[in-house]
Amino acid sequence: MEQFSKKWFKSDQFLTEDTGIKVSDLLGLISTSEFFNDIYNLLDIEAIVDDFIKIKGATTLVATIKELDKKFEKIDLVSDFQDITLFSNGELTLNFNNLEGVDYFKEMGYDSIIAHPIHSARRDFFSGLYNMDKYASRLIANGYKHILTENMRLLSEVTENRRKYRLLHDTGENKFYLRGIISTDHYNDYNNSIAVVVGLLTLHREMLDTGTKYDLSLCEYNESAIRMFFDSSEMTELEGIGVVKNIVEIANDEIKRESLKFLGVCSINYKNKDNIERELIVAPKEVKTKILSISHNQSPNTAMKKLSEIKNANDIHKEVFDDIARIRAIKKPEQIKFLIKRKVEGARRDELSKYKDAFLGVLSVKIENVIQLLEIFNKFNLIVDEDIEAKEFLRYLLYETIVANKK
Repeated sequence: MEQFSKKWFKSDQFLTEDTGIKVSDLLGLISTSEFFNDIYNLLDIEAIVDDFIKIKGATTLVATIKELDKKFEKIDLVSDFQDITLFSNGELTLNFNNLEGVDYFKEMGYDSIIAHPIHSARRDFFSGLYNMDKYASRLIANGYKHILTENMRLLSEVTENRRKYRLLHDTGENKFYLRGIISTDHYNDYNNSIAVVVGLLTLHREMLDTGTKYDLSLCEYNESAIRMFFDSSEMTELEGIGVVKNIVEIANDEIKRESLKFLGVCSINYKNKDNIERELIVAPKEVKTKILSISHNQSPNTAMKKLSEIKNANDIHKEVFDDIARIRAIKKPEQIKFLIKRKVEGARRDELSKYKDAFLGVLSVKIENVIQLLEIFNKFNLIVDEDIEAKEFLRYLLYETIVANKK
């Protein structure tokens, strides 16, 4: 389903003259949010409401989220297992047959809906029923839908299972989708719009306090998750190679337990043999780069206080730079290339298997220096093109390749 795949835009796709956004305009993104007053008061917006946030790309970012919000209506439905049936026209769907208590459905005149599972929703649904995900998948794949239907009927007689379902209504197509299953209690809907507002406000305050400048360089998003990369004005020379630029990555997931995260990553900026500038993002595992995180079960008061931890960014970036600097000690790049080859061959993620042959083709060329080693990763990025999950893997692979050199 193409409309749910992750999309992205970079700085060369910003709206014309996008030098930032007014705080008052930014707040329009959450004007109808139940958390508007909490955010306004807890972040003391009154003191900066007339400010202009000088972060290039901010207007484009806000416009993108607004457009996405127009396409999908998000509804949370608490439903008993007994009120759900499966399949419609031979396709796996979750059919919700009791919509009481949800004003949206009442206004639309629906007393039941058919929802198509997307992302991990199918796995999450069946995993919550005695871990029967693989069993259900095999039954469906082998044409035994009737057996699965009978299993569900029998389970409904002995299982009390009330869960909250996040549904999406594609208002253009008038179709419903099941996005995921969320907690029935202690769930605060810190959505993508809130992530954008809180993220930009936090960086704006950091700019005022420290003099550091930030600009949006890349945004990856879909209807329920977003990842924003903000280039910092702070950079460190990487002798003989180029410079390392500090980046604050702000990520949000509306379904997972951990909602909003600020991460400290870096990019290596260098020139290839043709004197063309390149940039490669280097991202260690999250445990090493996490600046702060906010969970859906945290109250607005607790969540907003966590934002002060942005001050930890410098320490995180320093540690990541120290790891990246090890690239200068690489004396035998061919050995490192062999390590990359082993990691590519051993990658088990399904989304990477289609690229293995192309990756191995790039690795067949002999290299003699670090710049040529970096160019391998640049070519990998060109191969995966718009595949965001594969790009994320490559960021981590680059980091692992560099760090492995210290052993």
